[in-house]
Amino acid sequence: MKKLLLLTLGVLLLVLPLRAQNESFEVASVKPSNPDPAGGPLAAIPMVLPVLDRLTAQNATLRILVMSAYQKQAYEVVGGPEWQNADKFDINARAAGAKTPDQLFGMLQTLLADRFKLKVHIEKREVPIYALVVARNDGRLGPKMKPSADKCPDIKEQQQKALEDFAKGGIASLAAMAGQAGEATPCSFSGFQPATPGAIGMRARGQTISTLTMLLTQFVGRPVVDKTGLSGAYDFELALDLRSLLRSASDLGVNIPGVEAALAKLPEGPSMMTQVQEELGLRLDSQRGPGDVLVIDSAEKPTPD
Repeated sequence: MKKLLLLTLGVLLLVLPLRAQNESFEVASVKPSNPDPAGGPLAAIPMVLPVLDRLTAQNATLRILVMSAYQKQAYEVVGGPEWQNADKFDINARAAGAKTPDQLFGMLQTLLADRFKLKVHIEKREVPIYALVVARNDGRLGPKMKPSADKCPDIKEQQQKALEDFAKGGIASLAAMAGQAGEATPCSFSGFQPATPGAIGMRARGQTISTLTMLLTQFVGRPVVDKTGLSGAYDFELALDLRSLLRSASDLGVNIPGVEAALAKLPEGPSMMTQVQEELGLRLDSQRGPGDVLVIDSAEKPTPD
């Protein structure tokens, strides 16, 4: 179960704001997913992987595909057909030569328009946001957040390497990325088991505040804007509430056999707001600000091929 949650976390971390370029795939296959995939619970986890000249999707709902193609979080996508979180699809697409993830996600936009007859538009709206600020007046950070000695590449380079490692090594590569118990791997995200019941731990090494805000945005369900004034790289740890993660996944049609029953026996995990303030020495202030919302106007189920 721990590996399963680490994998889910790893997939979440791959959702980063990228600029897509709308080209077309050379070859693309779209099929309904096997409702009873071999391989146990791990095989039921949705994935969208853009690597080199290929984009593959497994057990992905339309909503997940749209979020991936347009690099949006769940709260940034509204509208859509009733089946968008129910029907799941597998996609195997090949481009004419190696592409960046930016380009492959842009090509996925084209595929969705062609095969799913997807029509969308962007609206500017006033939306709830969180401003990430330093909690203490003296500027001191919390016990689980410290300046890092690691000199790490840009987060997009880290993302690309993680995708390529996964393409080569599959699920086993994620366990390798997490390292051994107690091991601190430079320039990494890894999981650990916190003492708090009902939680899963996430440890980051050599990451910037902008990466932290992207991560928090995925977990708190609204944009997180950096107003800390902090620069450089940091090592930090957070304990994440398992039930909150599962609820977020369920909203996207992700139902992992056996996990719901197991989590029902656990107590509620720690509050994200409390963790950020007490462990990191930062605070999430609720505010409002302008934001882009992707509206799904219409879509149709594709003809399998």
